[in-house]
Amino acid sequence: MSVEVRFTDAARWQLRAALVAVDRRDAAAARDLLEGVSRLVRDGDLLEKAGGPLAEFPAVSCHEARVGGYRLFFRREGEIVWIAGVWKTSAS
Repeated sequence: MSVEVRFTDAARWQLRAALVAVDRRDAAAARDLLEGVSRLVRDGDLLEKAGGPLAEFPAVSCHEARVGGYRLFFRREGEIVWIAGVWKTSAS
């Protein structure tokens, strides 16, 4: 059975802000971002498989998955995967 995925309040706000910003420039890109995040959020196991340790901080217990030009930072606590942050990558 798949683990449950939840957003912290900060990550939820960051995702909404990202979607608004992307939608202002390109509505199709905003839909693609939402679809990519939704696909990972529906299946916590998929999120964990798509993610990896933070290259900048390998000792930190958080991992990241990339969706489009955004990084989703997450951490597993028991049967829940918490998405703690959604940040724009510097490359995009």
